[in-house]
Amino acid sequence: MALAAEARALGVGVHNPRRVQAYAGGDYAILAGMGPEAARSAASALVAAGAQALLSIGTAGALRQDLRAGDLLLPDKILWQGREYPVDQHLAENFPVSCPAAPRGALLTLAAPLATPAAKAQAAAQALAVDMESGAVAALAQELGMSFLALRVIVDSADSRLPQAVLHGVDAFGRPLLPGFVWQLIRRPQDIPALLRLGRQMQAAAATLRHLRGPLQGRAERCVP
Repeated sequence: MALAAEARALGVGVHNPRRVQAYAGGDYAILAGMGPEAARSAASALVAAGAQALLSIGTAGALRQDLRAGDLLLPDKILWQGREYPVDQHLAENFPVSCPAAPRGALLTLAAPLATPAAKAQAAAQALAVDMESGAVAALAQELGMSFLALRVIVDSADSRLPQAVLHGVDAFGRPLLPGFVWQLIRRPQDIPALLRLGRQMQAAAATLRHLRGPLQGRAERCVP
């Protein structure tokens, strides 16, 4: 996961980012930070700790108009740097969450966010949603011959515009850097409604991520209604 808010929703500690956390049953987790380089570095650390498969979990931006904040996606492939990386179908079919209605399709990974509805519309023909991490993790898994799976929850819808305070006023884990964050809002007060909307969308996404705690701890669950 890239964001501190994602980690908190999943019950993963946020006080030691970029350090592997071990859990009962031989599972590991790490708060990676945003972007493909951070994701690959974190995945490498998980492998070094003994992980036998790699899971990219967190939020994504919708590219399709019918996807809403809180929707769970089970991508069947990741698009990254002109290549396709299929997920492990055995892992996908046996993951302990039953959600037959969850959309399955391509997830696009980019090195920078798509911040406007127009930018998202241009990419909509390629994939259901976009993130900044899964492709790098999938590529590493393929290089190492490891199984890979992605679970993503929609946060910003296709018609959402990301405020400048979010693009330029947060740290690598999505936490506000108060001088810069506040300055961006002073400079662009018109972004405040979009920021409030994004906050509500993140709350919806976090609710879905909290529902996934059980499956990640080995307990079968039904899909979020």
